[in-house]
Amino acid sequence: MNYLEPELKDALVKFENLLNEYSDNANNVIPYKSFIKYFLKVKTKNITLPTSEILAVIKHERPLIYYQLKRNSASDNTLYFLTHIDMNYESAQKKLLEIKNLIK
Repeated sequence: MNYLEPELKDALVKFENLLNEYSDNANNVIPYKSFIKYFLKVKTKNITLPTSEILAVIKHERPLIYYQLKRNSASDNTLYFLTHIDMNYESAQKKLLEIKNLIK
């Protein structure tokens, strides 16, 4: 079964581009923070927004960025909440792959 989720599909492509474009450097935290804010506004109809999965990937693949996000979260309740969710990296990767295969 495939779901028509164009916004989510675009957001996942943007996430891949973000990972490819910005290395794990504390100076690159702003593009990641901007992406998270954008991602939270993505509208879906049939699939739950994989926010925990996105943060798990950032935590594993960009630990310095994740640390900076967590450090900056004191003044942002949403970011605070998101950086305190603990999810297994392998599970997150598996779920993101499943979602990519389900959406058109």
